[in-house]
Amino acid sequence: MKKSHYILGLLLSSQLFFAQKEKLAVFAGIELQPTVYKYQPAVNINVRSYLNDRVSLGGALSFTSKKYSENFGYPADRTRSNHIILNFLAQNDFINTEKFFFSTYLSTGVYFLSLVNPDERTTQTTYSEVEGIWLANEYEVPKKLSRDIFYNVQGGLDFSFKLATITEDEVGIYLTSRAAYQFVFGKGDFINGNQFTKPVFSLGVTFKGNK
Repeated sequence: MKKSHYILGLLLSSQLFFAQKEKLAVFAGIELQPTVYKYQPAVNINVRSYLNDRVSLGGALSFTSKKYSENFGYPADRTRSNHIILNFLAQNDFINTEKFFFSTYLSTGVYFLSLVNPDERTTQTTYSEVEGIWLANEYEVPKKLSRDIFYNVQGGLDFSFKLATITEDEVGIYLTSRAAYQFVFGKGDFINGNQFTKPVFSLGVTFKGNK
């Protein structure tokens, strides 16, 4: 599975490197993501670099967390699930005017799901180099009970309406709504990925302009 992470990162970085256009789009908003039992608001960000006037490539990140009063069979009084989606994204603005753009997009990548015990902590250590000296940094995190990786695919629509333009930098600010159907493949320790195979919805702001 680690190899798939490296391949995904290589594809994303190479596509962005070879994009010759100067236009960039950044979306930030709230996404409704399905969790173990119901939908939960998630932070959603995507960054795209344009290959031409319509087609752009980039990456998308989504994160949400949900607390539960049950333990799902693990030694804990309560639990919390953390959901992280990291996808490669391709988007086509097939209607692109001065006031709005309407797009289709396809994204694919990995879905990380971890279940933790918020009442029990474990110590983790990270190392950093400062002026040739390696320093150890210890910090406490909730104890992990389960960690699964699934395959994620989303296909959807993006509708963005211009709110304003920053004249000096020629950056357009758009109100953006995105709707997609999400497919999650794989089997986890306490849940299967197909439980998250549902529609997802996002609302936020897109900044679009030159790099």
